[in-house]
Amino acid sequence: DNVRHVTGTEIAYLYVCQRKLWLFHHGIKPENENVNVQIGKHIHETTFTREEKDIPLGDVGVIDWASFKNGYIHETKKGKTPGKGDDAQVRYYLWWLNENGIQISEARIHYPKIKQTKTISWDDEAKSRTLKDMEDCRKIISAEAPPPVHEYPYCKSCAYMEICFS
Repeated sequence: DNVRHVTGTEIAYLYVCQRKLWLFHHGIKPENENVNVQIGKHIHETTFTREEKDIPLGDVGVIDWASFKNGYIHETKKGKTPGKGDDAQVRYYLWWLNENGIQISEARIHYPKIKQTKTISWDDEAKSRTLKDMEDCRKIISAEAPPPVHEYPYCKSCAYMEICFS
């Protein structure tokens, strides 16, 4: 059922903006025209070019690239500020992989703009946080209406700005 199923993007939006999470889940997706989304796609397409990329995880998301034989996955983010949403998204991918019989012990999140890499380990704490994130997502997306607008400093660069503030 549609409310039971969440995606990696939705798990990230739980931490970024719960209104954006609700709107995205309910089919309101203005991102494709947004310049920041286009920049993110360009960074993704031009970094780590020798790796196998865009590995689909059923219908929950796509891993940017992976080193399955070494037991880890990789995500590349365009931002300059590592965030809790990035961590939650890769934890969700780790959960999905492990639930589906692919033993992956960690994820590496790459931030090319700031030349940093962050490692997220898969353990009991990560699993319990992921299960809570999934439940929190389900509560938000099953609501009759989106959460109220909350103004964040990054709203001005969000693809949803016109929807929330017009």
